[in-house]
Amino acid sequence: MAAPPHPALDFSTAPATVAGAAAALYPVFLSYSHSDTKWARWLMRRLERYRVPRRFHGRPAPIGCVGPRIAPVFRDREELPTTSDLGETIRQALRQSATLVVICSPRAARSRWVHEEIMAFKRVHGERSVFAFIVDGEPNAAGAADDCFPPALRAGVGADGELGSTPAEVVAADARPKGDGPKLAFVRLVAGLLGVGFDDLRRRELQRRNRRLTLIALSSAFGMALTLGLAVIAWQARNDARRRQDQSEDLLAFILGDIRTQLQKVGRLDILEEVGTKSMAYFASLQPQDLTDTTLARQAKALTQIGETRMVQGRYPEAARAFVTAYQRASALTERHPRDPAMYFERAQAEYWIGYVHRRQGQFDAAQEWLTRYRDSAVAMVRMEPANQKWRTELSSSWHNLAVLRVDAGDLDAARAAFIGKLEALRVMSAANPTNLELKYRITDTESWLGSVAERSGDFSAALARFSSESEGLATIARAEPHTMRWRFERADSLSFQATILSITGRIAEARTMMAEVRKVIGELVAHDGANREWAIVLQRARLKEAALQSATGVTPAVAQEVGHARQALEGIAVAVSSSRMARPHLAMAFRMEAEFLDQTSGAGAREAAARAIELGESLVGAGTPTEGAIGECARAYLAAAAIAERRGDRERCVAHASRAFALLAARIDRSKDWRVLDPAARALALLGRSDESHALIARLDRFGYSPIVPWPDTPLTSVHHP
Repeated sequence: MAAPPHPALDFSTAPATVAGAAAALYPVFLSYSHSDTKWARWLMRRLERYRVPRRFHGRPAPIGCVGPRIAPVFRDREELPTTSDLGETIRQALRQSATLVVICSPRAARSRWVHEEIMAFKRVHGERSVFAFIVDGEPNAAGAADDCFPPALRAGVGADGELGSTPAEVVAADARPKGDGPKLAFVRLVAGLLGVGFDDLRRRELQRRNRRLTLIALSSAFGMALTLGLAVIAWQARNDARRRQDQSEDLLAFILGDIRTQLQKVGRLDILEEVGTKSMAYFASLQPQDLTDTTLARQAKALTQIGETRMVQGRYPEAARAFVTAYQRASALTERHPRDPAMYFERAQAEYWIGYVHRRQGQFDAAQEWLTRYRDSAVAMVRMEPANQKWRTELSSSWHNLAVLRVDAGDLDAARAAFIGKLEALRVMSAANPTNLELKYRITDTESWLGSVAERSGDFSAALARFSSESEGLATIARAEPHTMRWRFERADSLSFQATILSITGRIAEARTMMAEVRKVIGELVAHDGANREWAIVLQRARLKEAALQSATGVTPAVAQEVGHARQALEGIAVAVSSSRMARPHLAMAFRMEAEFLDQTSGAGAREAAARAIELGESLVGAGTPTEGAIGECARAYLAAAAIAERRGDRERCVAHASRAFALLAARIDRSKDWRVLDPAARALALLGRSDESHALIARLDRFGYSPIVPWPDTPLTSVHHP
């Protein structure tokens, strides 16, 4: 397609306002090829340091309501991923940017990522908020080797969100030597961003320059005499300001560090609520490039601690913002000191937490990306200082996180090998540091993951041994720090895992005793700190497991009512932490159990509860990459609906629900050893009249030592519920 003629380089025709610009987080998003990083840094510094003439303050413009500065400017400082997706961090920044400035060069024209960023921006904001800044190549050379305009810049985006055939008018500031040159091109760009005429802004700049020169000339007679005195005063003032900032940030570090540690032990992080809110506002007002190394490191650590507190509260978007800001601070440090492993350590912490937030929200691809970055940072740290045990511990943790993602993906053999390797390394380190409780905890945590892998592999005796070893180790840690609530919670959670293994191997009485203890301990913790969403969710999970175990001797109205109470509590939590996937699997289980129990008692509301369980189950399966546990829970929701239909004589609906349940599981049956998949598959087959296949799956589970709470059906299904 022929390019439209290159227009006069004047942004005075740029729109005065942009929908949503006033609410944008970033006035400008810089899109560029990483080969043009030098230009991107120069332009970002000039934009953020530019002082807007007072005359233009408060008026609407493409960047939003004009203020004294054009800041902050978003510039991606990392290489983009090798996949075809921009990544959620970049997409979020594009959505939150008022304008897009494309640094145009032949490298940018060939860059797939520059093209994708322009397309993503245009889909959200339209055509007229895009500005071009030419640094190399030719603007009127479409298709030539020296063409500087990416394809997405030359054409509009159609109603379907794809690149159309209609040429787009490209208005550009030309920074090439044969164009306006960098300084004048910068003024043209700023005129467009502010929505003012170029000549008007240039006159203002010339007036500002002339006034400055006049003042310099008038003061030259006094300059030499005053310079020394002013320098001394400025030096003292700067030192005083720096000292006050250091004192404030030292106090903040003390609150978020030492005091936070003590509050975490007693389970009262909610006390830091206001501190975290004020701190985030303070950090948002600072620019990383203007800060010293010490300040950057201090702020990165503080932001990470704020994010951790937000995670405990289930406030994931706020946690993510804190971690991303921490990453920006720490990345500035690694850019300044590319051979200092301590700087990589600060960045690695932020990378880990960003990945962790993504995993908690079911965004496994993004989690894989950030946890791989964390691993790569740890590798770089160990490469620089091979003997440093702290760096080696980070490397061990990074491999652990990737192994957890292997569990999520169902690759149990790879996960088991990684966990065993980590466990051996941790035991060696713990033997050399026997008083280090954090190392002991990491050992118990790895035992727990090996227990989960064993359970999903059908090796219940190994799973029980691993979970028992975990709880014994946690009991030892708790005795060493009896007032630390974290250890009480971790041990109760471990007992819950053990109770599950006991319940599916026929040891119902032992499982009930253990779950009663779990519920008691978690209930005390929640009463102590109601803001801890993780504890609140685990408490409701314990209530559901207790109810399932009690139903082994028969479903009573009291048991059904207990499930209803747990369901109501989980609904409240799910609303409060809507961005988290933590509550939804348990809420789906609660609705499914409520449907089953109501069907066996009053019957009223059973079908509605089953429909809600199906809805939640499908949301778990349809979001990101579902785990086998999520797929199994969704299948059990369909089976609950099938059982209700069967009881009411609606065979057609029963078969439809059972068929959907089996369809969810069919692709996994041959390779899976997870009872959460095989149990509902066997029951679905029984409902569909495929008895031989159902009995074959039951035989496989029998060989594992599996004993369901609800007996296997000889005839069509009557009830399905599990802890």
